[in-house]
Amino acid sequence: MQVYQEAKTFADKKIWGIAHEHPEVDFTVLLLPALFGPQLTPLTSSSSSLGTNDFVRMLLAPEYPPIPIGHMVDVRDAARTHKLTLNTTSIPRRDKRFIILNGTFLWKDVATLIRSKRPELAGRLPGEASVPGPQTSAPLDTSFAKEVLGIEGYISQEETFLAAVDVVIEWETKFGNGR
Repeated sequence: MQVYQEAKTFADKKIWGIAHEHPEVDFTVLLLPALFGPQLTPLTSSSSSLGTNDFVRMLLAPEYPPIPIGHMVDVRDAARTHKLTLNTTSIPRRDKRFIILNGTFLWKDVATLIRSKRPELAGRLPGEASVPGPQTSAPLDTSFAKEVLGIEGYISQEETFLAAVDVVIEWETKFGNGR
């Protein structure tokens, strides 16, 4: 996870270095957290085809997986944001670098949601006494994205995580990986 995050930081710095060398080109960067929700690509027998929804699959275990992410957005909101950026023009003396974020979440809360809304899966979740590891929760400023792109409201975390669980169950059913 640390290597991934460092690579993303390096890429962000590199793209803005190139952008500043070529002001005639209109660059836009979206900074997205973990994406959850409905599946947009075909599922394969590899759990990696689940994308970040694979983290939800890993939650269906006796213990919490060591996944430190705590920022999220629904994949449909990410798609909507990409579409919105196509209609933005350059902004003088300002990089078009948008932080897109529904908010932070806790794996324990996701487990509680699944227990409540998908009770047939309750026995597969970490026990209520189980304690998840730390998760990222730093505040992120999304005001620029809201101001320029007009982003108002996101799909609820409940709807997003339940859609992710449904994708995991579909994958398990299709490829025989369920319990």
